[in-house]
Amino acid sequence: MTNVTAIESTPNALGLICGDISIELSPEMVEKFEPDPESFPLGSKVFLTHITGKDTRIQVATAKRLKTMGYVPVVHMGARNFETDDGYVKLVEAHSKNGITHGLFLGGNPLKHKGPFHEALDLLNHSVLRNSSFSYAFIGGYPEGHPDINAEALDDSRKQKIERCRATELKPEIISQFAFDGQAMANWANRLSAENPDVPIRLGLAGVTSLPKLIKFAFMCGVGPSIAVLKKNSGGLMKVMSDRDPGDVIEQIEKKYHGESQLNLHFFPFGGWKKTLDWASNQRGD
Repeated sequence: MTNVTAIESTPNALGLICGDISIELSPEMVEKFEPDPESFPLGSKVFLTHITGKDTRIQVATAKRLKTMGYVPVVHMGARNFETDDGYVKLVEAHSKNGITHGLFLGGNPLKHKGPFHEALDLLNHSVLRNSSFSYAFIGGYPEGHPDINAEALDDSRKQKIERCRATELKPEIISQFAFDGQAMANWANRLSAENPDVPIRLGLAGVTSLPKLIKFAFMCGVGPSIAVLKKNSGGLMKVMSDRDPGDVIEQIEKKYHGESQLNLHFFPFGGWKKTLDWASNQRGD
């Protein structure tokens, strides 16, 4: 196995692009995932999606492969994706057999379902985690709110999940949905940091891709207010058709974030992982 060098991330020693960045991929995309370690250092986190109807054995095999490559797989587990209790138990046990330590616990899709789990807290409360290999639990966050859940319910749910993690010795970290309004994201992170300064926050950003594709995914994922920011800054036809990068969003975050929590960046590579990682590498001057 490749030796993994831990990535040091210093809160508020911004720019953020030089810190502990992560990326999200579907298990199928990992088949051709061979990044240059100079642009995506060994020890970086790769989040693996959990999609309804997909064979979870693919996620298990992919997480194992990433770990062997020297990266840290963070496996998504969506509560409403599980049709049975046994399905969740077997997935956790399979990942534990491979020594997977990081999981992202979500409500998932669809909103209407017939399975035993309704929200991420149901997964975190399950006894299977007690003897599992998992020691880190990522919790979803929504800087612009959630289209189907009110703000008070979101806050209450987040607090319960953090409390549950602490009670079971899981190390919690917040990871957000992507957005395009850096000031709003920073304000949200400041509020969360004031509540739990010891809980790291990982802000989601769309990777390098075209404006039409960004707007498409923003609508699909319920990212409402940020669409107005995108359109406001779209400019002429050439600018609309050219790829956009998240540099301006990161700059806004850096200017407005003043919390104590460790702050990191997470990329959703809608335009392809290589394009986004190459851009990040160029920003760092690698």
